[in-house]
Amino acid sequence: MHLKLKRCFICGQYANILFLLFALFAWVYYWSIERNNVEIFALEVAAYTVETGGFLFMLFSLINFHRIVRHRYVMKTAMLIYLITEVVIMIMDFNADRISFYNSASMALNLTHSIFSAGICFTYLSLEPKNKALEISIIITEVIILSGMFGVVFGLHVYVSLFANAIAYVVFFSIMRFLLSQERIMIDCHGDRAKVYKYKSSFFDE
Repeated sequence: MHLKLKRCFICGQYANILFLLFALFAWVYYWSIERNNVEIFALEVAAYTVETGGFLFMLFSLINFHRIVRHRYVMKTAMLIYLITEVVIMIMDFNADRISFYNSASMALNLTHSIFSAGICFTYLSLEPKNKALEISIIITEVIILSGMFGVVFGLHVYVSLFANAIAYVVFFSIMRFLLSQERIMIDCHGDRAKVYKYKSSFFDE
């Protein structure tokens, strides 16, 4: 097991903790506008500052996954697409007043984002196929991600889906760190030393 592999999951965990803070800040910001018609500029700055920090941790995790883990090209591509998608959503939100077709409270946006995120998470099965502990952790993660769709029932912003994603991935990366520490999952990495087994047979002994 590559020594830096755990760092990938740690950075992913930190990234999603920051995304949790972002979703909370964004929810309070929009609540203030809708309830009191007051824009809290400092809260907006704080929200996008922690989200930028989250993207930096996420990017670092992604780069190291590409450098360390062998193969898993579908998963690596999905991780990149997920990162780009989240950045695009943030940019569109920055310019929401200039983009007429963008609505962060759109039911279609919320549903699509949840289903898309669940699909991305599913690709993590390639880390070690048929590993029961990994399968269970992904099922738990998928359930949390898809729960973000319930935000559309109350007409809430896409940040509810982002919040659900962040909780899901904090849980997922926490479980992955535990599985790695217990050596209950083995992910082949570049630079790993192959284990050499010596077998002795007495079949031809006299």
